[in-house]
Amino acid sequence: MTLKAPRSFELTIPSRLEEMVAVHALIGQAIKEYKLADEMAYWIELTVNESMMNAFQHGNKADPAKEATLKISSNGDSIEIIVEDQGKGFAIDSVADPTDVANLLKPSGRGILIIRSFMDEVDLSPREGGGSRLRMVKKLQ
Repeated sequence: MTLKAPRSFELTIPSRLEEMVAVHALIGQAIKEYKLADEMAYWIELTVNESMMNAFQHGNKADPAKEATLKISSNGDSIEIIVEDQGKGFAIDSVADPTDVANLLKPSGRGILIIRSFMDEVDLSPREGGGSRLRMVKKLQ
């Protein structure tokens, strides 16, 4: 008997909010393919939403001429999510801590906090050809 590796999913879209419909459809396919429990599915969806919105708004500055790419894959032991944008890039550690009293009312920074608190690995690196590449890994029980 040979085990078939789970499918991987990829989507490249313009940085427009309307494109999030395609993102949600892709997440739904991945959740079904990987047979994720409801709680895991919720957190994966939240993480992908946050990272794609960051790619649109902060990375690509809401420029519809710039694209964001989402890749979701699994080896059976973990799920890897990669989000890439075509922006100028940023240092993940330079994002203000939203739990700091001075930042409580600021509208940004929570996405990275959510992503870091749920995912087992979070790596930000420059994207080949410019932009940022956010790689996130969640181990499956």
